[in-house]
Amino acid sequence: MTAFTFAETQSEGVAELALSGDLDMAATFRLEPALDRLLSSGEVGEVVLDLGDVQFVDSSGLGLLLATYERSREARTVMAIVGPSPEVRRVFRLAGVDGVLPVR
Repeated sequence: MTAFTFAETQSEGVAELALSGDLDMAATFRLEPALDRLLSSGEVGEVVLDLGDVQFVDSSGLGLLLATYERSREARTVMAIVGPSPEVRRVFRLAGVDGVLPVR
């Protein structure tokens, strides 16, 4: 199990969150308020989730990604997922969300 952290940067209406560690239930409790704040602020037009340093995603992490994507669409905010490892891509594929989540 790898400790979860995230770093947020904003520039010209784009918020990027670089995630690191395991995106599990404990991580979702920490990440969700930041995502809620960004999507309700009206100050960003795009939210980019960099999963390059995420080694593991469980069902709660998948649920958060799907819920955030749905909320971003409602908020008319572009959401993108970048840099998922082959292991994380495999989880997306096995869960049937690889064609749903906006992976670049």
